[in-house]
Amino acid sequence: MEQTIKCTINAGRLWRHIEELGRIGRNADGSITRFPFTKEDLAAQTLISRYMEEAGLSVETDAAGNLIGRWTDPGCKNNPPVLTGSHYDTVLNGGRFDGTLGVLGAIEAVQTMKEAGIRPAYPICVIGFKDEEGNRFGYGMIGSKSICGIVSEEGLDSEDQDGVSLRQAMTAYGLQPEQVQTCRIAPVKAMLELHIEQGKVLEKHQKQIGIVDGIAGLVRYRIVIHGESGHAGATPMTERKDPVVAMSKWILKVTQLAKEKPFCVATVGSIQTFPGTCNIIADRVEFTLDLRSIHEQDICEIMQTMETENEWLEQTEGVCVSQHLEQRLSPVLCDMKLKEQLQKICETGEYSYMYLMSGAGHDSMNFKDVCPLGMIFVPSEGGYSHRKEEFTGKADCAAGAQVLMEVLIQQSCT
Repeated sequence: MEQTIKCTINAGRLWRHIEELGRIGRNADGSITRFPFTKEDLAAQTLISRYMEEAGLSVETDAAGNLIGRWTDPGCKNNPPVLTGSHYDTVLNGGRFDGTLGVLGAIEAVQTMKEAGIRPAYPICVIGFKDEEGNRFGYGMIGSKSICGIVSEEGLDSEDQDGVSLRQAMTAYGLQPEQVQTCRIAPVKAMLELHIEQGKVLEKHQKQIGIVDGIAGLVRYRIVIHGESGHAGATPMTERKDPVVAMSKWILKVTQLAKEKPFCVATVGSIQTFPGTCNIIADRVEFTLDLRSIHEQDICEIMQTMETENEWLEQTEGVCVSQHLEQRLSPVLCDMKLKEQLQKICETGEYSYMYLMSGAGHDSMNFKDVCPLGMIFVPSEGGYSHRKEEFTGKADCAAGAQVLMEVLIQQSCT
C-alpha cells in the first residue's frame, strides 16, 4: 500500500546548491565547461560529496568514478535499492542545470525525507554519474554503463583530441578502469531521474512537470571522406575530387531524410578538413553524425539509404566514403506503473503536467534491462540547453525535486 507521508523540500537550500556548483568550471562569458577527469570535475565531485554527507548519506566513489550516496536504514535488510540521480559533467560552454539538477534535486529529496523522520524499507542510492555527455572521448555514459554492467572494451579505448584514451584518463584520475565490472548494482528496484527538458514543449504548453513516456534512441557516427588534394587556383573545377563538396551533399541528404520522419533529428556538430588551409583543396574531411528517433526502424532506414548515397558520391565526385559507428543506444520506454504514480502525485499536488518523449539521451536509459525506470522533466526557459543561457527557475526546480521526493517515498517505503 502506498504511503501518503507529506513533507516539503527546502527550495532555498536546493537553489543555493545549484548556484554553488554552477561556479565550478565557469568561463568568462558565464558558460560552464566541466569535462570528466579534470580538476573541475574533481572540484565538483568534492562539493557534491559534501552535500551528500550533510544530507546524512554514506558516500563512496566506485571504480568508474561514480559518486554514490547511500541511505540504508536498519530495516532495509537485503532489499534491492532504489536509484536516483544524474550527471554533473557538462558539454563545452554548457549551462548549470543539465544533469546537475537531477543530482542536487535527489540529494535534497533524501535530505528532506531524513529530516521528516521517514524510514525507508528499501535502500536509496543517490548517484552522480561520471561522464554522461561523452564530449571528451566520444563514448558517453561510462558511469551509468558501468553500474548497469554494459561497458565495452572498445569504449574504454576511445581517445580525446590529444590522443588520450578514456582508460588512460581514468587511471590518471586515480580510478580502476580494469575493474569497472565491480561497479554493477543488481538487482535494482527502480531508477528515477529528474532532469530539465532541454526543449520548449513544457514551456509552450505552460506545464510545470513533464512525465517522460520514453527516451529516443541514437546512433553516433564519424564519417570520413577521402578526396584528392590540389592547388586551389591551379586545379580546374572539372578535375577536382573535393571531399568538402561531397560532404556538403551528404549532410543535405541525411538532413532531408530526417525531416521526412516524425520525431527524428539529425545533427552534424563537428567538421574538420585536412590539411585545413584556405588555398589547398582538402585531402579528406571528417565529421560527426548524431541521429536520433523514438523509432529504431527510422534510424536503420536512414543509414541504409546513406549507404546508397555513399556509393553515388563515390561515382559522381570521385571520393571514398567510410562510416564509423561510435555509439548506439536503443529507444527506451519508461515504466507504466511509475508514470501512473507520477501522474497521481502531480494531480494530488496540483502540479500541471503532461506526457512527452525525450529527444535527448540520459543515464537512466541504460537501465532498460535492469529495472523499471521513470523520468521527470521540468521546463527549460526558451528551450535553451547546452549553452550558457540554459535556465530553469527556482520554483520549477523545487517542483521537480518535490515530485521526485514523493515518488521516492512511494518506491522506497512500500
